[in-house]
Amino acid sequence: MKPRPHPAALTRRLLAAALTLALGLPTAASAAEDPPPLPDDAEPPPPSPASVPYRPVNVGFMYPIASNVGAPDVFTHLDIALVLGRIGYLGGLQVGPVGWVGYDMRGAQVGLAHVVDGQAEGLQIDGIFSIARGDFTGAQITGLMGWASGRMTGVALAGMASHVYGDVDGVLAGGLVSVARGRVRGLQVAGGTNIGRVDGLQIGAVNVSAEVRGVQIGIINVARKIKGVQIGVLNVTDKLEGESLGLVPIPRRGGVHPVIWGSNTVFANVGVKFASAYAYSILGVGLHNRPIAGGGRQAAFTAGLTLGARIPIAEGFAVAGDLGGNRLFVEGAPLTTHDELYKARVLFSFEIAKRLVPFVGGGVAMSVQGSDALRFTVLPEGTAGIEL
Repeated sequence: MKPRPHPAALTRRLLAAALTLALGLPTAASAAEDPPPLPDDAEPPPPSPASVPYRPVNVGFMYPIASNVGAPDVFTHLDIALVLGRIGYLGGLQVGPVGWVGYDMRGAQVGLAHVVDGQAEGLQIDGIFSIARGDFTGAQITGLMGWASGRMTGVALAGMASHVYGDVDGVLAGGLVSVARGRVRGLQVAGGTNIGRVDGLQIGAVNVSAEVRGVQIGIINVARKIKGVQIGVLNVTDKLEGESLGLVPIPRRGGVHPVIWGSNTVFANVGVKFASAYAYSILGVGLHNRPIAGGGRQAAFTAGLTLGARIPIAEGFAVAGDLGGNRLFVEGAPLTTHDELYKARVLFSFEIAKRLVPFVGGGVAMSVQGSDALRFTVLPEGTAGIEL
């Protein structure tokens, strides 16, 4: 036999029910029957393809002047428009200058400009722009601008600018600009500037990335963190795990160092060394008082570039090898004549302190002089200096 509630407990339940009704609070039964209302700014879920009108073929001039007048959310396999086509779901082909799919697309859109508001699987080929507001799987190829607001899986190629908000698995390419807000796993390429985090290969005139795991190739490469290789003219990175190969590499590890040295071919030199983990380059100028034919000596100023690699061999000791070229400038000599000096050196260094590294070495130098008939002279090269 079910026990009766205590009179005090029954009184509390009656008071709670009375307060609930008086304040207008939802009861347990009403809360179970009526779901909470959506926020004012929340979008209702899209209808399913089965719940919208279906037409195998839809044709029109410019919506609503079309066979789906009054039914913009129609599901169709073929949509043909002379100016503007507007449908809800596409499971086939949409052709026309401008096309708009209000929900999902699985198939192809071909024309001048097309938009998919939902998910897209297939192909977009447009002369002006292509836009996918959801995830895109397939190929987006457009003459000027391609845009995906979700994840891109496949190929995104635009003549001017390509932009993806989510991750990219595949190829992201733009004629001038390529931007990925997420991570690119594959290839990112642009004739102008690439912006994005890359796992793979990034190629462009200017590359900017928060993180690269792979290879970065360009004229100017900037990466906050790189695990791999940078190849370019100017390479800048905050954290390098790999190698930076460039005329001017500026990583935090290695960095920029003044260098002073002398040799038997150019007796006084000063320059700036840009060093990464193993590779380095030196931009330098020099002064030499060289002998001339008939006796006497002549002052010559030089400017040159050296590229090399350094390998540690013991605590504080390292061996390096480099190749360099210098242009000599002599008063009264025309710049159209050849007056260059090329060197191959092997250097040994010992790090006394972090900014105090003397080095000695030697190698071979070749002088090239003349205009029509060139004169080649091979000389031994001996050098010594200090890196600060």
